[in-house]
Amino acid sequence: MQINTLKKENVVLAMMEGYSFIIPDIKWQLDKNNCVYPHKVADKMPEPMRVGYLNTLAYFSAEYSSGYTKNINQIFSQWLGMIDIKTIDANAVYQFNVSLGPEKNYKLNSIKQFLTKWKKLGYVGVETSALTMLEKINIKTNLTGEAVKRRDPNTGPLTGKELEVVLKSISNLLKEDKIPMYLYCYVILLATTGRRPLQLTSLKTKDLIRTGDGCFLNIPKVKQRKDFRSEFSMVSIDDCLNEKLTTLIDMNQKYIEDSINQKISHIKNELPIFMDYKKPVSIQSGQSLETIMATDFLHMKNSFISKELNKITTKFNIQSSRTHNPISLNARRFRYTLGSRLAKEGASVEVIAKALDHKSINSSGIYVKNSPENVHEIDMKLHSFFDPLSKIFLGGDSIQNKKLFREYVLNSFGFTNCKHEHVECFTCKNFRAWSSE
Repeated sequence: MQINTLKKENVVLAMMEGYSFIIPDIKWQLDKNNCVYPHKVADKMPEPMRVGYLNTLAYFSAEYSSGYTKNINQIFSQWLGMIDIKTIDANAVYQFNVSLGPEKNYKLNSIKQFLTKWKKLGYVGVETSALTMLEKINIKTNLTGEAVKRRDPNTGPLTGKELEVVLKSISNLLKEDKIPMYLYCYVILLATTGRRPLQLTSLKTKDLIRTGDGCFLNIPKVKQRKDFRSEFSMVSIDDCLNEKLTTLIDMNQKYIEDSINQKISHIKNELPIFMDYKKPVSIQSGQSLETIMATDFLHMKNSFISKELNKITTKFNIQSSRTHNPISLNARRFRYTLGSRLAKEGASVEVIAKALDHKSINSSGIYVKNSPENVHEIDMKLHSFFDPLSKIFLGGDSIQNKKLFREYVLNSFGFTNCKHEHVECFTCKNFRAWSSE
């Protein structure tokens, strides 16, 4: 059954608790970090298709992460900016794929599930041929870790010296009262845990744990389609950072109590560690603090703290010895740095994946593959193989180097006369012996 009308009255509850909207709203606020303006996209569509798009996007807003929903809306905005679409059929998908090019056609992966659900829900706008075309197209995965592979001085991992300069500088800046405590704690956590911004801004007081075994942070998982603070991973921290985080929490408590003129000791454990200092003043009398604390309302926005981080090196002239410019800082570079350092120390892919909270080892492999130590080891292993060949090409003693090369190959693969009886290859009907001439 096809549905051709917008639901105007029903309130849609976003996946993040405490956020809702109705479909005719111009702006859909999905959580503290993400909002979408779907009508800017839908208004470029024919009416029946527009209805289908908005209702399907509302479904995804309720069932999937806000970042995923926002990404879908952005991709459709790009699609409709490239092509005049009357309906989404095989031709529309094909043209969009051509427009994206091989480097960016990974975006089709993001909307494949969306279009399938759109069709399944019964809304007008998506033809079966479009889904068939998506199956036929060779959609590449998004290239990750290119900055790590290139050792990019502006976007790749920090060198040991650069990291040392950054950490020493922010420590001095805190002592001189030139940066706030929350920014110092944020940088140290990025450097020591390699976690994503949303993981850190989702932290609450109760996540800071001290036991007889030491100090720990119970950090939420966020990228694996989880509900807000539904799954966690425990990370060890040192006493110094524990002390600084405790001080930050006490500062947050005092700030809220002064703002609302009310003690909150009974719910202190629910306080965000990284708090949006503009929000407490907007808490109205009569509102349930317990209800507010259960949402992300008081948590700092990722965009805000990321901008503050990015400004540090320029403001205080913290320079890179590689580029002689202020070091560009963001959370991703700290993740790259931690992963690269672990690889350099000989950590396995599994250990790196756990340290960076990766869902699988696929993304972690880039660090091991591109470790300079691994490259050196491979070079040493292949030296004996290529050295006699290169000397022949450079005009060296041909007979002697052929002999060295032949001996290396025979010894390496067990093809010496004394071992013939132990090598199954020699009894294989497909075996062709190398000429000794």
